[in-house]
Amino acid sequence: MILSFSIVLVLFLLALGTFLWVLTHERRSLWSGMTLVWTIITFGLFTAVSLLIAAEVFPITHQVILLIFVLILLAIMFSVVAFIATLIIMFIYDGIKILIREGNRWTNFLSLAMGIGIIAYLFLFPLVGKLTHNNFGTYIYLFINLVIIYLIFIMMMYTLTSWINLVNIKTKKLDYVVVLGAGLMGKKVTPLLAARINRGIEVYRRNPGSKIIMSGGQGPGEEIPEAVAMAKYAEEKGISKQDIIVEDKSKTTRENLIFSHRLMKPDSRFAIVTNSYHVYRALVLAKRLGLQCIGYGAKTKWYFTLNAFVREFIAYLTITWRLQLSVVGCIGLGVVGLAILRQIIR
Repeated sequence: MILSFSIVLVLFLLALGTFLWVLTHERRSLWSGMTLVWTIITFGLFTAVSLLIAAEVFPITHQVILLIFVLILLAIMFSVVAFIATLIIMFIYDGIKILIREGNRWTNFLSLAMGIGIIAYLFLFPLVGKLTHNNFGTYIYLFINLVIIYLIFIMMMYTLTSWINLVNIKTKKLDYVVVLGAGLMGKKVTPLLAARINRGIEVYRRNPGSKIIMSGGQGPGEEIPEAVAMAKYAEEKGISKQDIIVEDKSKTTRENLIFSHRLMKPDSRFAIVTNSYHVYRALVLAKRLGLQCIGYGAKTKWYFTLNAFVREFIAYLTITWRLQLSVVGCIGLGVVGLAILRQIIR
């Protein structure tokens, strides 16, 4: 038992050390989420082994420790069921709400589709598996199932890593704060864009001597470039015109980053400010462009956030499509290998 204790302690310390290293060196990687999960799991194992040792050393506590294990197991089972049920309800409720409030554009169906998809996977997909029993369809079913499990895993790590990257503790002084543009209403900023600018102003004021870059070009149906309207809004909020830099040529998040960075002095420290659901994808793009930065998120209406989060995750898969196709390809090769092996054994 002492050997087991030593092993799990070493595993926990390794996991914790790896997580802290990733956190301080490059937290924009999904390794942030994965190492955090591994740290939690190893801590759980360490706690379990510690309780078992305590039961051996103090036999009188055996029943109490057994009760603790049972309660923890029941709590985990209940939490998983409650989480899945809550997730389904939230996706469907918010999906309907956003369709009512924002219209029936195809991007507004994502939240509703996720809710229906979870239900289908949990209750309908297993029935398909029974229909494919002992035939070629079994391997197709297995492949699809493994791909879905992989995507669920990636989404969980994406979510965790997104949250981690929204927390900025004891950061060094920033030289620039880049506020990413969004749509306008005529010549005025939308409530969503106003939330971004307000958050950007907060960060700017916490960094005396910094400059705030309003980044956004003129999109279809917009009377003026987004950055111009953003700068006017910031001035109305009391920000000095001398501290506002206008970048009014960008059309995409990638261009926001490239064009804004060109306006900075060399070796400057900067932060990206956008809505919370959009921060991580912006940071991933910055990482791929070789730009060192951190991100700050502005609050968004909850019903809109879920739908936008799904859209951002799909965009992340698109950005990393080579990696995702490689993993799916490996899964496919594994399933083919299993099929060949079973035929040889027979």
